[in-house]
Amino acid sequence: MQKIALLALVLAVTAAKFIDTHTTLAQINADPFGHVVLSAIKAHLQASTPANEVNMLLNGVGAGLVQDQNDHDHAFELDTTTNNRIVEDLEKEILYHQNQIASNTQLRDDTIEALAVSEEDIRVTIQDIANNEATYAREEATRNQQHETFVAKVAAIDDVIDAIDEAAKLIQHLSLGASFAQLKSKYEVLHKKLSDNTSHTALLQPVITALTELATHGVNQKALTKIAQLLSEIRQQLVQEKAAKTDVEDRQAAHWAEFSVHLSNEHTRLVERKAQLEVQIQEQKDTIEDAQSWIEFHTLELENSEERLAGQQAWYAVQSEIYETQTAERTAQQEIVDRLQEHISEKLSTTAQFIASRN
Repeated sequence: MQKIALLALVLAVTAAKFIDTHTTLAQINADPFGHVVLSAIKAHLQASTPANEVNMLLNGVGAGLVQDQNDHDHAFELDTTTNNRIVEDLEKEILYHQNQIASNTQLRDDTIEALAVSEEDIRVTIQDIANNEATYAREEATRNQQHETFVAKVAAIDDVIDAIDEAAKLIQHLSLGASFAQLKSKYEVLHKKLSDNTSHTALLQPVITALTELATHGVNQKALTKIAQLLSEIRQQLVQEKAAKTDVEDRQAAHWAEFSVHLSNEHTRLVERKAQLEVQIQEQKDTIEDAQSWIEFHTLELENSEERLAGQQAWYAVQSEIYETQTAERTAQQEIVDRLQEHISEKLSTTAQFIASRN
């Protein structure tokens, strides 16, 4: 009974191993790579090739897989190194263009603000020039009017002084014994001249009255002395008036000379300031235009670099996926080779039966 039980156990284990071997080989045969390898083994077995040569075949396949993986590892390593270098360069390019866009944007915005200030400055400067020129014209006209008035008033004073001097000579001739009849024509001319005067009417009225009384009541020494004294006083007043007006004229002329120089210097300064601002404004406009051009240029370059980076990353992602897929395939293929080697070494007869029975 014990022998029968032991025999049944051996048969059961053997059958289980046979079924397990067939299942494993069927799984291998279902794989395209496994199918090819099994076909190669079948050809060797049909040619009655020794088992060690079949193992050599499998060793060769395994060695080929290892070499392929090594080559693929090396190629992927080179791809990775190249990719990292390109990505690093592109990231530097992107950062450079971003910095250029930022700096040129700041330059443009700052210059726009400065331009607004410059344009306001030149507007004020132009208005200051207009005000300066208007002031100069107004003050010059005022000065010219002052001078013309001075000349007219001094001329009027000189005319009155001349008349007073003529009257003094007339009185002197009468005092020296000349008759009124001899000097009547001169008297009449002088009287009319004094009466027609409009600039010093009040000052001359006493003289006119005295001369009229002299012609009416006759000549006497007392009256002549009184008139001579009156003429002397009036003449002195006229000389003082002329001196006062001359002093005012001199002071006004000196003031205008100084003020006109100040206005001229200020005008020169403002005109130069305007020219400087015009140059400055043009430079600022050029700077804004250049900055905007650089912004547009670096924006396009940034977009180009970002597209290239995205393309490079997409390419590397594909290469990585290919590497991982092929590596997984080779790992699976190596596992098939290892399992076949195990079956060839330990279960050659079962394997041979399976291979012989497959299509």
